[in-house]
Amino acid sequence: MRNFNQIYKSENFLFAFIFIINAILLLYAISNLSISYYEAKIFYNDANIVSLIINLSCRVFGQNDYALRLPFLVISLANSILLYRLSKRLLKRKIDRLFCVVLYMFLPGVMASAILVNMAGISIFFTLLFLYLFELKKINLAIFVLIISVFIDKYFNILYLGVFFYGLYKNEKKLFIPSFLLFILTFVFYDFNISGKPKSYFLDTIGVYAAVFSPLLFLFFIYCVYRIWVKEEKNILWFIVITSFCTSLILSLRQKVELEEFLPYCVIGVPLIIRVFFNSYRVRLPKFRKKYNILALFLGFSLAFSSLFLVFNQLQYFLFFKNNPQKHFIYKYDIAKELAIELKKLDLTKIVVFDDELALRLKFYGIERGSSLILSSEAITNPKHIIKIKNMGVLKAEFYIF
Repeated sequence: MRNFNQIYKSENFLFAFIFIINAILLLYAISNLSISYYEAKIFYNDANIVSLIINLSCRVFGQNDYALRLPFLVISLANSILLYRLSKRLLKRKIDRLFCVVLYMFLPGVMASAILVNMAGISIFFTLLFLYLFELKKINLAIFVLIISVFIDKYFNILYLGVFFYGLYKNEKKLFIPSFLLFILTFVFYDFNISGKPKSYFLDTIGVYAAVFSPLLFLFFIYCVYRIWVKEEKNILWFIVITSFCTSLILSLRQKVELEEFLPYCVIGVPLIIRVFFNSYRVRLPKFRKKYNILALFLGFSLAFSSLFLVFNQLQYFLFFKNNPQKHFIYKYDIAKELAIELKKLDLTKIVVFDDELALRLKFYGIERGSSLILSSEAITNPKHIIKIKNMGVLKAEFYIF
């Protein structure tokens, strides 16, 4: 019994337990997803690292949703381990580190990046690897990671810019010179589109940040980065976070920002949030900590609600979208797989589909264009077959074959 208690109190055991719970929830979330048009385009039409990864995975494990999303799940779980290792360098107490990894793993944005086809997890991985090597004082290896990243994606330039500002701040030539050169190289190798009529998307950008962090936690995130700016020690992680956050907000004043390229460098700021919170908490006597306990309770509730909202997304059709399922945020990642299953039950592997987006999604599940039969989502008289896609009694979509 004593040995069991020692294991239970072990930091690594608790991390492993949280890690497994997170993985189970993510696997469950994947089971309820269909390939979206955006993901299908990447799979069939794009020529980039994300397309290469998902095509290789589907070739090895078969063409299905788990194979499609497995690489990003694995990368996300690896990121959790890296953040945990990094937090041991940034946070002194066990309880701080455990709160850090829980907060990171269950951020809605991080969970979404683990189950959707996207570049965010890869960006986070290389950034955390760089930071971990930097904290280990392995500067040459850290710079090598930066050099590799320039060949992967153009938006690593935000990382280079953050490292550059930190190098200037600390007057470290080994950092600010290579990071500046890599920043310039991204503009040589890649195209950056800043054309078009200026239009503000500032509020839209704030809304996406609030969804990624959960609303209350996002407000606390802003407070933390500001407090560090004016009062506390500024480390390299803070420079990367503040550079990404401020750049995205500034750009959003004139154009729509691809936040997938900026968010990875903000969500890794979780150790900063934990450090600021517990520093403020511990300098106060127990009787003056009540408001911090209440704040922690509300932040935890906000995070749990947002995370469960994402994982158990199918339940929301019944709760909130009975009359208008198309309004559900998950709808564009739904329907296609279930429709393909119903078509195969009718022995149909080829059918005419006028909706190009739906046709590309169905192709992933083995339904090709062709045949004399036509699939339509518009009601017609005397159809040969009617396919109804339902969940918990809610009609999500209806298709007609004629």
